[in-house]
Amino acid sequence: MAIIAGYSIGYAYPEFYQLDQINSLKENILDNQALYGMMLIGICAILVLDFVVSYTLYVYFKEDNQRISLLSGILRIAYTILFGIATIYLAKNLTISELSNELINKNFQLFQAVWNSALIIFGFHILLIGALMKLHRKIPKALWYLAIIAGISYVLVHVLKLTSPSSEFVSTMEMILALPMAIGELALAIWLLVKGGKETKNSHATSL
Repeated sequence: MAIIAGYSIGYAYPEFYQLDQINSLKENILDNQALYGMMLIGICAILVLDFVVSYTLYVYFKEDNQRISLLSGILRIAYTILFGIATIYLAKNLTISELSNELINKNFQLFQAVWNSALIIFGFHILLIGALMKLHRKIPKALWYLAIIAGISYVLVHVLKLTSPSSEFVSTMEMILALPMAIGELALAIWLLVKGGKETKNSHATSL
């Protein structure tokens, strides 16, 4: 999911939407329709994977605290639904021949507004995951510290982006907090791939 997001959101999306290229939005999409389509396919794949992650994290952490795990899953599903709604505005730009640069720009702005709102919810989801990581006890302290920092960063950055989208201060804050947001989210994923679930297998082997 991180790889797909890096391609669709990190690489493809900036190719089509830059604040200093408002007058060439239609031309950019017309010249790169295949890339735009791949970007949307990638985002749809992310949405599907987010639903899968919502369920698997709930299952993994429910023994630690079922209520917090359930609430965390609900928040991630809510985030995913809002992200899906935001993506509809990107899909509207597929009818490019019928749209002006102004309407295309409006669709991009609506996508960003809805997605930023969704990412605030995602930040609270990460905060709850951090709490669950602490309760799990077998997860290193450094990882749940990183998750807490990432959750706070997500909430702070995207509240600021909604309230002051054009502020240089917000852009600076986003640049500063981008690394802890990414590390905090990916650290758990890497730990789960390397270590997660192995304690169950090991204990089973020991009992035999």
